[in-house]
Amino acid sequence: MAPLAIDLYCGLGGWTEALLAEGYDVIGFDIERHDYGSCGYPGQLVIQDVLTLDGAQFKDATLIVASPPCQAYSYRAMPWKRAKALPPPSNELFDACFRIQREASVAAGRHIPMIVENVKGAQPWVGRAKWHYGSYYLWGDVPALMPITLREVMKRGVTHQPNGES
Repeated sequence: MAPLAIDLYCGLGGWTEALLAEGYDVIGFDIERHDYGSCGYPGQLVIQDVLTLDGAQFKDATLIVASPPCQAYSYRAMPWKRAKALPPPSNELFDACFRIQREASVAAGRHIPMIVENVKGAQPWVGRAKWHYGSYYLWGDVPALMPITLREVMKRGVTHQPNGES
């Protein structure tokens, strides 16, 4: 039986494509269907507002991923006076991810890891990202997902030679 991944705010399925390639069964949730050109969502798609989801239904998940809409954060990060003068954005879509993870973990009786992707401009309102890779800023249980960088190798004081010697 393949591991189950839940993709919140799944859009066209960027997370899903990768998870399917790694052998996961994926169920995506979004408020609308996103079909551009001839491509549709590659996994099982449920059209439902993520804010209405009960995380307990995901107790069998191995992983939860999410990419909440970033437009409000991106716009406020622009250098325009009008963008800077706006009130803080609502974090309810971002916060819903962590609520769903908590509910799923409680129902499962174990921790279900989650990774949330968004833009750099979200950090003033949701806190510093645990990791970023290019323009992808990641929150949640990130370290297990990310490749070891040269900085991490230097921090750990370990180098591996191609012949297996340290």
